Amino acid sequence: MHTLKTTISILLFLASFGYGIAQNSIKDLENWNPGYIVTVDEDTLYGPIIVNYQNDLVQINEENTVKTFGANQIIMVYIKDNDSDNERYIYSFPFHPYSDFKPSKLFEMLYSGKSICLLAREMLVTETVPMYDNFTYRTYYTTRTRLLSEFFFLFPEKKVRAVNNSKKVVLNLLADKKDEIKKLISTQKLSLTQKEDLIRIVTEYNKLKK
Repeated sequence: MHTLKTTISILLFLASFGYGIAQNSIKDLENWNPGYIVTVDEDTLYGPIIVNYQNDLVQINEENTVKTFGANQIIMVYIKDNDSDNERYIYSFPFHPYSDFKPSKLFEMLYSGKSICLLAREMLVTETVPMYDNFTYRTYYTTRTRLLSEFFFLFPEKKVRAVNNSKKVVLNLLADKKDEIKKLISTQKLSLTQKEDLIRIVTEYNKLKK
């Protein structure tokens, strides 16, 4: 069996628009999601919205004028997903995996709890996939792009930590309830790459912290 070779270029989710206002036309807005933005100045703007996780920008068409906001200018974004009809809430939190300087980043709130929350950022993953040609009896490679989510835990005082799809990382982050969470993951066969399973983990952790 050929192994799947995955090359991840972190082109964090850019849905239907090129970077820069000049590349956005009003006709493109039909593919954007309706919603509103709450800014740090406590202004609320309504209109079609698109989120650029790569550059941590949000664009909104307010009364036929496209406005761009950085993550440091935003408190919260609400959108109604055109495809799924789901309501999505996106917040700005300081984060950097290595540096003490933590710039504002955009995160979608997947689950909100008192002791821990589950966040996500969307990214495009480009994969190189082996394909076997039965006519030539040769293997060649093709590429495909998929939309995946990168998950994070949010602790009190806006402390964001990356999950990294790692059981070891999760258990270290939830060290005070390590034995209980380890048992939950094992007995329920939970995957740390699946949103629903991570929600079960953070739900259980919040119960244990009561």
